[in-house]
Amino acid sequence: MLTHIFNSAVCARCRLCCNFRPASVWETPFLEDSLCEQLSRRGIPLCTRPNGSRSFCLSFRTDDAEETADCPLLDPTSGCTLPRAERPFECRVWPLRLMQDERGALCIGCYTACPALNDAETLKRLTAYACGELLPELLDYARRFPQSIRALHPAYTLLWKQMPCHPGH
Repeated sequence: MLTHIFNSAVCARCRLCCNFRPASVWETPFLEDSLCEQLSRRGIPLCTRPNGSRSFCLSFRTDDAEETADCPLLDPTSGCTLPRAERPFECRVWPLRLMQDERGALCIGCYTACPALNDAETLKRLTAYACGELLPELLDYARRFPQSIRALHPAYTLLWKQMPCHPGH
């Protein structure tokens, strides 16, 4: 979905978005029911989160906070084992994330430490796309899957925030 913005060779080498530490487990992608069924058939262990949404489970061998675990869909040599169109929505729009601020306003955050955002021009193009052409799709996804929306996190830069409606103004 963002392949026209990012250098795919940088993404292929990095895989930051497919690797998690215990403190970043909250970032595992929300999985729609149809994908959960497909992954269950493949033997991929799934977890249910406190909000009822589902994601894949990660297994850490130790309690070391620096230990990492790869996404169970990641092949170390070829990347994601799912066809691009079947990947979780959150994976297809990374480093963008649907978020909600402390007042409940829907936001689009961006993890600007993503190595693919290696220059100001790339961030500018991503921001224009996220807040323009991609915005209707992001808003529709948030409407259909509110459980995919995360709390605004300080590691994310705010790119867009839904303005509140004021009836009568």
